[in-house]
Amino acid sequence: MKTGGLLLASLALLAACGQSPPSWDVLLSGKITGQYPNYTVTVPAPGQLTVERPGMPPKNVEVAPISQHCLRGAKNLFTI
Repeated sequence: MKTGGLLLASLALLAACGQSPPSWDVLLSGKITGQYPNYTVTVPAPGQLTVERPGMPPKNVEVAPISQHCLRGAKNLFTI
């Protein structure tokens, strides 16, 4: 049983290695809709999101500043 599970996990890992990683557009869209299921997110152009919220006007979002903030890590976390 352990060998079968290990084999299955190895095959899944190998299959995932051939795929390109998700874009920031996809990651942020998923994060928004996961946190706010009533919101609708579209990608009108790479690096741009349009978030439609019930009862509010749509909001255009630039992806690059958010991704740069996420990539910077905790280096400024404890700056006083």
